[in-house]
Formats: sequence, structure tokens, C-alpha cells
Amino acid sequence: MNHRLLTRPSWTTRARRALLLALAPLVAHPLACAPELAAPPPVEAGDGDLDDAVDEASVELQIEPPAPLDAAPPVLRLRVHLPAVSAEDVDLARVLVIRGKIGAAHVRQLEQGEPSKALSERVVPSLAWLQEAPPGDLWLTVAPLAPLVPGETYAVAGGSPSFSHHIQIAAQGATPVLPRIWPPADLGASLTLGIWCGDVVLPEKEAAVTLAPDGPAGELRRGAVDDLGARCLRFEAESPTHPTASPADGRHLVGPPAAFPGEPDAVSLDPRPFVLESEPLHAAAAVCEAGEVPLGPGCAQVADDRIHVRSAEVPLLWAIAGEGLDEVVAVPPGERFVLAPLPPLAPVALDVATVDNAGRVARQTFSAVTLAPMPHVVINEVLSNPRGAEPSQEWVELYNDGDVPAELGRYVLADVGGETELPSTLLEPGAYALVVNEVYAPEDELDPSPCPEALLLRVPKLGNHGLSNTGEPLKLKDGGGAVVSRSPALPEPKAGMSLARVEPRAPDGSPGSFVTTWPTPGCVNIMSQEIP
Repeated sequence: MNHRLLTRPSWTTRARRALLLALAPLVAHPLACAPELAAPPPVEAGDGDLDDAVDEASVELQIEPPAPLDAAPPVLRLRVHLPAVSAEDVDLARVLVIRGKIGAAHVRQLEQGEPSKALSERVVPSLAWLQEAPPGDLWLTVAPLAPLVPGETYAVAGGSPSFSHHIQIAAQGATPVLPRIWPPADLGASLTLGIWCGDVVLPEKEAAVTLAPDGPAGELRRGAVDDLGARCLRFEAESPTHPTASPADGRHLVGPPAAFPGEPDAVSLDPRPFVLESEPLHAAAAVCEAGEVPLGPGCAQVADDRIHVRSAEVPLLWAIAGEGLDEVVAVPPGERFVLAPLPPLAPVALDVATVDNAGRVARQTFSAVTLAPMPHVVINEVLSNPRGAEPSQEWVELYNDGDVPAELGRYVLADVGGETELPSTLLEPGAYALVVNEVYAPEDELDPSPCPEALLLRVPKLGNHGLSNTGEPLKLKDGGGAVVSRSPALPEPKAGMSLARVEPRAPDGSPGSFVTTWPTPGCVNIMSQEIP
């Protein structure tokens, strides 16, 4: 079976050489550059006409899973019928999925093997292969390798033989797309396992599937591993190894575009390809520090209503259930995550599984006794570069994520310039406090005002000469000098943008725990890059 990985065509000798090295042997014929053509206007729903005469009537297009051409799902395969064409006459390197409408002039560029730079910039990476079903009846299948954008128009076109079809992705009503979270991108070491996870519990169903174009057969079933991860689906091959698989062969495979198509609980599956990009990475047990106990290949610090977990020094997928939890987390090397909520001051028992980048599963049980309820005060948001006056309009937001009140007079806020003792007051569970300068003006017109329920903690100064706009770490210390929370030093945010924790239990050390966003002083953080 012939197949090719189709990416944006290259334009220079260096780029062509890089493309060949990256994709060989899948791409045999890189394409050269031609004068640019302006992108044509968007196509109307169902419009498949070309600017000049190109025979589309002889080329049948089908969508998998079945859907109208003007209401296609975002994850799909395009099946093009090529009657009276032999496989030797099909150049898969000239079969492309293109964002937007194309015309006959664009198809001629594909015929000549000379697409313009403007056209190439609209190419969607895809995988294409040929099948004869029945024998002598040729079909071309093209699978985009990323979900297509709802409401947008796309073309699938070829230069040998010459054809073009347009589809439009449904603007609404499409099935939800489950992201594929394992194996990790760029570190996959398995063509026999894939795990997709979403936000809702999935039905207990199984379906026989085969990775395309020539991958292993297996089953799609619920769970990251057996009985763990009810919000996940996994593909597991019948054989744990693929006979021709090695990182050097550059093979790309794709899973089915949807699970349980045509049924009420159907879901689309992220089409990120299965690729061998790494050797298997063994998860050696982490060395636990004082206050930690072993948990699988990682270490755990047991608190009251939560357990802080530090993963091993290789990427791992963790699946943990018990005590009302059913968590699946893809964790980079050595990073931390939090298991919560758990009953405080009580024995807990958890079923723990880890999956490495080659799909190898390790399982064990974990038992512990949680501690009595305690406060958990975190640095939740920082505005170091307000649109208003500096340093008077700067602030640091604290949040009590615990189940008991916190006496803030026992805490110290520290930066590179020194330490600031907090005034004595109680921060109730689920409450916010803003640490501000004495001259802070809540009703400043240039920056958002605090939420009415937030405590204002006025201090003589924040930082040495205010908070640094260029990014500096902040630490919150308890009365014994232990660091209980911190915010990272990130690049300077735009004026008026804050540094916000994505959710109160996001671990301090994870790069994804903080983002720059529109500030919400004393309120729940929102993740928005737009400033009104």
C-alpha cells in the first residue's frame, strides 16, 4: 500500500533537504516555488466550482464519518474515488488539503509541481494513501493531522491526476473532540497504544479499529488503563509490538476519526499521528525527600484533603482512582501534581497506574492517613505592570484553598528586594486578599477594581521599589520560614496584564500553572488575553 505524509511544500534547497531528511521515505517528491497567487475569497456552503473548467464530476468525494460536504466534522478522512486510474499514475506528494477555496490556476500549480508560497502556507498537514476496494477500483484517502476549524472552508486537491473538491466544516453541532494526551508529542515510542481524554464520563463500549494506512489492529475501549480513567478512551493493539516499527523508518499512522460514529455518545478523536520519535524511557524510582513517601515511581507528600505528587524523571501518564477520585494526568519529567479532594484525617486507599512513553503499564495500590484540616494560602495572581501608576497600583492576590481560616499575620511575602510582613487578619476558606501599597486606589479608572468581597491588606511597600515589570519570583513564607507558595519569574507582561494561576491547586513548579491574562483582583481567575 502506497502512502505519503503531506506537509507544506518547501521553497529552498535547504528547506527541500530538511523536508527529505525529516519525512523520508514517506515524501519522495518535494515541490518547488512558483509566483504567488492571492488567496481566493471564502467558498459558500456547498460550492465546489472552480474558476476554470476542471472535471470534478468524474471524481467522487466521500467523508468519513459520513456527513454532508457543507457540514463536515472537524476530524475526518476524505475519500476520493479515482475511476479508471491506476495506482502508478497517482502522485501522493501532489495531493494536498488546503485551507480556503482554490481555483483552476491553483490546481495547475499542483499539476506542474510548482505551488506558490501563498498556496503552500495554506496547506494542512495530512497523511494520504491508496486502496483498491474492490480490486481494480482505486480510492485515495486523505487524513488531516489536526482538527479543522469549524465554519471554515477547505479544499482537497491533486495534481496527478488533477482534481479538486471543497468542503465546509460545520460551524456548530459537531461532536466534541477528545485530545490525545498519550504518548506525549515528540516522545512517542509506541505504535500500539493511544489515549484520548476529555471532560465527561464516556460509555463502557468497545470497538474494533485498525490504525491506518497499514498499522496494527486492536480495540478502542474506555479507560486510560483497565478500570481507571472513565473520561478516557484508549486504543490497544492486539499485538504489543509492530513488526516493522522503528524510530528510523519515519512511519506515520492515524487512528479512527471518531469513536462510535452515528451513535448519541459519538466523539471525535484528535488525529495527531502515531509516530516513533523516541526510544522507550524507563521510569526509575524517584528519590524521596524528607516528608515524602514513595508513590509508584514518584514521591508523595500527604496533607489534609490532598496529596502532592512528584513524578519520576521521565514523562509519565498517571491514572489514579479511589476515595471519589478518577484522575488521569500526563506529567512531564520531575513535575508535580495534586490529588484532591480527599477526606481529611482519614485513611485513604488509591489504585495507581503509570504508563510510560512506550505504553508499558505499572500498577500498585497506595495507602495513607491524611492530616487534620489546615489552611492552604497560595499566591494566586500578581499585577506588577498596571496601566495605572506604579508602584501604587500594583498588587499580589492571595487565596485560601484550605478548609480552615488562615491567620495572615503569620506569613511573609518575599521577593528579590526583601520581605514584607502581612498584617494580622483571618482569611476564610475560599476567600481572596489583595496585598497592596498604602496609597493603592481601588477605584482607579485604568485598572480593574477589586471584587467587593476581597480583603485589602495595605502594607508600607511591595518589593524594594515596587514589583519588577521584567519578571521576578515571589514567595509566601509561613512563620517558620518555610515557603508555602510561590509565583515564577516570567517575561514582562503587557501593561495591564496580570500573572495568574490557572487554578488554585496548580502546583508551583509546573510551567503551565501560571499564564498572563486580564486581571481579576479578588475574584476567580479568568484566562483571557484580551484587555477591554
